[in-house]
Amino acid sequence: MASEGQGRGALILNRVAVARYSSLIGGAALIVAVGALLASGELSPVVVISALIGLAGLSLWMTLAPDDFRSTLSGRRAVYGSNSALIVLLFVGIVLTLYAIAARSGLATDLTAQGYYRLKPNVRPIVEQLSRPIQITAFYSRRLLTQQALESPVLRLFADAAPDKIRLVYVDPDQQPIIAGQFGLQRAYGIFVSYLAADGTPDPNFTVKVLSARDRLPELPAEEDYINERWIAEAILQLEVRGRFNVLFSVGNGELNIDTEATGIRDGLRAVGIQVGTLDLSRESVPQGTTALIILAPTRDFTAEMADRVATYLNSGGKVLIMAEPAFRSDIRFMQAEDSPLAAYLWQAWGIRPNRDIVFDPLSFNDTQYYVRAAQFFEGHPIVQKDQTGSAARPLFAIAQSWQVASNPPLGVAVQRIYTTTEAAFGKLDLREVASNPDRATRGAADLPGPLTLMAAAENEITGGRLVVVGDADWVTNDLIVAFDGQILWTNTVDWLVEFLERVTVEPVFGQLPLSVPSRDLELTAFITLAVLPGAVLLVGLLVWWRRSRR
Repeated sequence: MASEGQGRGALILNRVAVARYSSLIGGAALIVAVGALLASGELSPVVVISALIGLAGLSLWMTLAPDDFRSTLSGRRAVYGSNSALIVLLFVGIVLTLYAIAARSGLATDLTAQGYYRLKPNVRPIVEQLSRPIQITAFYSRRLLTQQALESPVLRLFADAAPDKIRLVYVDPDQQPIIAGQFGLQRAYGIFVSYLAADGTPDPNFTVKVLSARDRLPELPAEEDYINERWIAEAILQLEVRGRFNVLFSVGNGELNIDTEATGIRDGLRAVGIQVGTLDLSRESVPQGTTALIILAPTRDFTAEMADRVATYLNSGGKVLIMAEPAFRSDIRFMQAEDSPLAAYLWQAWGIRPNRDIVFDPLSFNDTQYYVRAAQFFEGHPIVQKDQTGSAARPLFAIAQSWQVASNPPLGVAVQRIYTTTEAAFGKLDLREVASNPDRATRGAADLPGPLTLMAAAENEITGGRLVVVGDADWVTNDLIVAFDGQILWTNTVDWLVEFLERVTVEPVFGQLPLSVPSRDLELTAFITLAVLPGAVLLVGLLVWWRRSRR
């Protein structure tokens, strides 16, 4: 009986020893598996084999010596530190495994009561109301991996909020230059939102670039470029309204040609998804679905039939921009005659008509007094706002005429003088005198006194129609649109007419916590979790073992 007991004891000791050795091998194998996964970023054979060995080793330990497994975790050996090394290996292996799973899964959970780490209330409805599935394509080159890590949580917010509608794809433009070329990417970084075509690929005709910080401030260094949640949402809104705005330019009466003389304004509209076309009012009425009609400096006057078509459109709530050059050339006759049908309609229905003069301003000009720099403006009007600081755009009107605004506009019509001259300005009514001696114009008794209205905006509060009139069109041509706040004035004017930006702008929400953590902070956190804490446990275990061994 004694020998039988001793044999059984030897068998138990061998089983426990095998179990403990298998646990050590299993823990080490798990650490190797997770380390290989983090290094390669994929399930390589080394990762799979190491993981299987690790699971097999731990399973063998629990199977051969379940009592030893329980005592190691909660018994006297765990308390007194004799198995500190084993516990440390298990702890590091478990933490690394969970860390790898969390890092690779892309899952996100917001545990804050205020919802700091999910889409903000001003963005969430945009995602929920998407009309079609979209893809967010994020381009990052290899040297921008840190930036990608910082922005990925922001991008994941959208994909997590609507996984059935939003797909997130990362592309390295250096490795896949063909795809980058399809999106028109010129840099190593860029974010795009696209509708999906029938084959599931991004539709190039319905793709909008997310404007980054560098797109908004070109002087910003490339390494400081970034995007945020609000800008992605605005790009989605631009995608949603693409094709719903239709702006027509009148043709057939000597207007500026948007395909040669004013390509900048045409391309600017198309760039934000506004459809651009032309309309010959002598042949057809303004079609339904037209968002705005723009009349760019015709030379010939409109007939009564054409004026009626403009009136019908405005009276039905249409939006019209008229740029009427003064008759400084003999071929310019647009609204110059006393019986001009369009001028008569504007005065009767809107309380505005051209003065048929040429404006001089000795106090606010550039190069010459008839190159008038707008001196005064209607403060607070959206058309004049240059930026969020409240400063105003100050355009230059080269050879401009002024407008007469009725002191008592028609019922329901509100008119604002957007830009005016100084009080020292005057409007020369004798255009022949100006043509013969333009640089020495003097104010005559018959001339119009300043301040003179260079630009006016009117709204019919009953029909919803809007009208903007400007006494010059040179500022929208290709050479001048980029000078003297011309681009700002053009954008603001069109936006006030069609209210485009109102539909694609997301108001910021203040008081948010940051969604991303600097990489050095993440590295410090990982070091403390995976090295300092386990090391402390191991050190305490060794200290306990050393003290017990001296007793």
